[in-house]
Amino acid sequence: MNKFNRFASAAAAFALAAASASCSAPEAITFGKSAQTALSVDGYDVPAGVFIFNEISAYRSAMYDMYYKNGKMPTLEEIKNSTIEQLDATDWIQDNATDACKEYVANEKEFEKIGESLTADKLAEVKDIALSYSDDSLYKDNGVGEESFRKIIENSYKKEAVFKHYYGLDAEKGCSEDDLKSYYQDKTTRIKYFAISMQDSNGEQYGADEKRRLNNMIDDYVKEINAEKTSDAKLKKIDECEDDYNKYVEKRKAEEEAKAAKEAGVTTTTTTTTASTGTTTTTTTDPHANEVTVTKYTTTTADENASSETTTTTASAEQTAAEKAYKDYNDHIFAMSYNKAEKYQYDENTVYIVIRADIKERMTADDLWTQDKIDSLLMERYYDDFEKMMKSIVKGYSVEKNNTAYRKYTPFKLNLEESNN
Repeated sequence: MNKFNRFASAAAAFALAAASASCSAPEAITFGKSAQTALSVDGYDVPAGVFIFNEISAYRSAMYDMYYKNGKMPTLEEIKNSTIEQLDATDWIQDNATDACKEYVANEKEFEKIGESLTADKLAEVKDIALSYSDDSLYKDNGVGEESFRKIIENSYKKEAVFKHYYGLDAEKGCSEDDLKSYYQDKTTRIKYFAISMQDSNGEQYGADEKRRLNNMIDDYVKEINAEKTSDAKLKKIDECEDDYNKYVEKRKAEEEAKAAKEAGVTTTTTTTTASTGTTTTTTTDPHANEVTVTKYTTTTADENASSETTTTTASAEQTAAEKAYKDYNDHIFAMSYNKAEKYQYDENTVYIVIRADIKERMTADDLWTQDKIDSLLMERYYDDFEKMMKSIVKGYSVEKNNTAYRKYTPFKLNLEESNN
């Protein structure tokens, strides 16, 4: 969830989705002295390569927006002749590239302000990443070379450092680790479950007798699990119950196949396999195998997870029913008592046996509470606030555009054909 996570998986990953197979490329763009700096933001010169990189990113953003709306990849000409947010495509792309450059400067200036510096290890990472992308023909042909990549990647590292300075653990605008743990515990739970199907392999509902048999099995499994005295024992017992159910399913399937074969007049042969004796190898098993963590379902969560391809068409009845079924299940899970197995009818075809365990038991550095998890939660909780802070800083910046550079690097003078492949 790293929203600005280092170059390769943030804006750059989106932009660098261009095909790696090179076409015969037009002549590469070169910078003249009058166009080496694209703009000056609050007295900070932004190199042309950084500006062009952001133009390409904005162009690709426009391209994918049109793809999601129309269901097909637009041509370069279609993008060029389009109107985006009441602007022609050229102005929209250059405005977005300019805004990105302003944010670039804000990262640089705030990084200087907090007195941070990049470590030798991070600088080495920057060099390696820049080198790996500098031969990409989409960028190379448009004048974005290794030095430009280095600046862009360094800037993403600096942005991360600025975020942590203001919104990290015990930081000025952040929170304590205990508070972050509470935030995680409130929105996340830990369960173990398995499903029992009320349908056969052909998707047909079982008859009343088989359903009765399955429901009796479910009731027995719940009793067996809850008869155990400790949480660990209950979590182990649910695995044993699942194994027992799977064996029943296999036996029932074999009996059904044998019956069908007999009715068809086919002779079946049962083969018994004897296991060979040998050295027994003991392996260490994961004590939390088959457990899952579940995030509390909220309107916000649903909106964040909604596909960017969503159109104005009405959701189908099946989608609506599926969403309601999941929300009801999610609500039920978070209302369950700890360490008490329950039977839950998910829908007419599926019954769950589910037990909720205390997630706090797994919040250790070698399990769920890793540094990556901490970083992810901090960004989930504070990244919007961070962006608002940075945008308020950017608002006070003066911008001087180099008109020569803006004319020379207008987006549709760039070599963008490969971007649409």
